[in-house]
Amino acid sequence: MVTIQTDGGSIRGIEKDGLHMFLGIPYAYPPTEHRRFKHSELVTTWDNIIDALAFQNIPPQPDNKLETFFSSKPVSFNQSEDCLYLNIWSQNNQLKNKPVIIYFYGGGFVNGHRSAELYTPEHIVEQHDAVVVTFNYRLGALGYLDWPYFNQNYHKNNGLSDQINVLKWVHRFIEDFGGDPHNITLMGQSAGSMSIMALMQQPELDMYYQKVILLSGTLQLDTLQNGYLKAQHFDKLREHHFPNKEIEELTANEILKLMAEDEKVSGKSKGLELIYAPIDDTTMCRPLSEFTKPVVVGYTQDEGDCYIRNESRKLVPQRFVDVMKLNNIRINIEQAQTGQQQAQVVTDLYFKRPALQFLDNLKNNSHKWLARFDWSLLSHPAFNSAYHILDLVFWFGKMEILNAHDVKDLTSEKVLSQQMMNDLFYFAKNSIMPWAPYTLHHTQPHKYI
Repeated sequence: MVTIQTDGGSIRGIEKDGLHMFLGIPYAYPPTEHRRFKHSELVTTWDNIIDALAFQNIPPQPDNKLETFFSSKPVSFNQSEDCLYLNIWSQNNQLKNKPVIIYFYGGGFVNGHRSAELYTPEHIVEQHDAVVVTFNYRLGALGYLDWPYFNQNYHKNNGLSDQINVLKWVHRFIEDFGGDPHNITLMGQSAGSMSIMALMQQPELDMYYQKVILLSGTLQLDTLQNGYLKAQHFDKLREHHFPNKEIEELTANEILKLMAEDEKVSGKSKGLELIYAPIDDTTMCRPLSEFTKPVVVGYTQDEGDCYIRNESRKLVPQRFVDVMKLNNIRINIEQAQTGQQQAQVVTDLYFKRPALQFLDNLKNNSHKWLARFDWSLLSHPAFNSAYHILDLVFWFGKMEILNAHDVKDLTSEKVLSQQMMNDLFYFAKNSIMPWAPYTLHHTQPHKYI
């Protein structure tokens, strides 16, 4: 056991294998009862010692097959609306001013949590003297529906408010855990990357972080009108499925049922249609093109293979064209006939092109880097291309996940993972990558292969 004294109160954590782990620290008050459907409220003081000895509840969410796949052992987590907890990992030493990394998970704004095996950073912290923070934020309708549609006292972008409170909590308390509150890296993948891009548009948050790593996800904010129409549609579903219940009376499971119905009505999209996403609002007043902090952008060579794995998993061509149109991507139906074509469109137009456009638009920012993850194992049916999410196994050093899928000899994989974790720490510490930046004359990605 290890106990940390902070200005807010004491926190007790775990001391194990040379690491300090504080699991399940409440960073905001439970978003239940009068706080439900509203922005979260930061916790700054507590009377009793916090026992941060085990993972706490995860946000309500549908079943996630990808989480099961990216695990080396079966595990289950308790879901609850009382889910606003963070975890802190560091080496067991007395050193101060360590670089801090806050990780934002992905999952299409409907799935994900900070206790998933893929995102626990013990391997990063074992090898590098950084402080890594993981956390939960609200998902789906609870996190991203336009709740003011139902009641002007409610809020929208509740999931973003959770993320902002994590930044504020870390800024306030991380020094007590050996971290440097003035050297904080925000790192996110997919919806996590998009979340960070929403925060990058809010200048009043600049004091809470110094640099960003954006992996496989470029944000397109929902318009106010879109947010309104989605809430209206959700309300019609409520009237149909729960005619005798007001919105406030719905349980978390009933909200999940309405989300499933919402998805059914929308039609299959393989997760490419984000029904719930950050909605534009007045706080997001800085164009992304004016962002000047150091930025690393990453994508994988075959992003789309995660969504359209083979011919039997493809969408009906017209539906694929329609889903792409929802993402402001215009293609002809001839480009969507085969699964291979669809996967390629997802890679090139849904992921790669927006990432490069974002970098190209940062005209006054010379602190930018581009990386591409290329590793695959052609002989292995589960890893025969470098698809969306697969790079996280390497960023987090999770060789045990490859092991669980019968990848026997991990010699070269360990070298690649080590290189990626080294680069991550180097950037977190020094605000630059140890390879050439992205410029007008150098647009080739650094390749992890």
